[in-house]
Amino acid sequence: MLKVDGLKAGYGGLTILQGLTLEIAQGEIVALIGANGAGKTTALNTISGVVSRTSGTIEFEGESIADLQPHQIVRRGIVQVPEGRELFGSLSVAENLRMGATTLPRDQFDATLAEVHEIFPVLAERSNQFASTMSGGQQQMLAIGRALMARPTLLLMDEPSLGLAPKLVMQVFETVERVRRAGLTVLIVEQNAARTLEISDRAYVLESGEVALTGTGKDLLDDERVQRAYLGM
Repeated sequence: MLKVDGLKAGYGGLTILQGLTLEIAQGEIVALIGANGAGKTTALNTISGVVSRTSGTIEFEGESIADLQPHQIVRRGIVQVPEGRELFGSLSVAENLRMGATTLPRDQFDATLAEVHEIFPVLAERSNQFASTMSGGQQQMLAIGRALMARPTLLLMDEPSLGLAPKLVMQVFETVERVRRAGLTVLIVEQNAARTLEISDRAYVLESGEVALTGTGKDLLDDERVQRAYLGM
C-alpha cells in the first residue's frame, strides 16, 4: 500500500531523515518507535506532505505522492492525526467533525458521520459540546473521528496517548485496534513503545533518521536491544 524508499527530509537546512525506507501492507498496524529526535514525526509529516522531501520516493497504491500538496494526499486516502490533537476548541464536536470532511463529497457526508458515530458513540452523545471542554481521552477520539471524516484508507497517528492518564491510554490503544477492525491501515508513532508493539503487526526502530531495526511487533518486544533502549527493561 505505502512504499517509502531512501527518503531524506528535514527543516531549515537540517536533514532529519537520512534515507528512510519502509513498507506498509493494506490492513496492517505498523509502528515507528525510537528516541526523541529520531525522525518519527518528520517521517509522518513528510508522508502527509507537510514537510517536503529533499530526495527519495514515496509511493501510495503504486503511484508517487512525493510532490503532492497535503490536501491532494488527503484526497488520495492518507490522513494524519497530529500530535497534540490540534482540535478547534471553540467549536463543537459536530463542527470539528465537519471540518474533517472538507475533501469529502457532500453525498457521502451523512453515511460517513454515521460510521464515525458508530465507532465513537460519545461523539454523537456530545455533538453540541465544545471540544475544549471534553476530557483528554474524548478529545483524542474526536481527533481520530475528524480524520475518519475524510474517509482515509491509511491513517497516520502521531503520539495519540501523549499526556493522557494510564486508564485513558488503554482506551486509545483499544481505539487504534477498533479503527483497524473497521478496515483501515494504521502507521503509528507512539511513546508507549511496549503497548504499541503489542498491537502492531510490524514495527521499525528509527535511530538518527534511519531504520536501525525492523520486525514483527512480537519479535521487537523480545529483542534485548529494544528492551534496553526503549522498554526500560
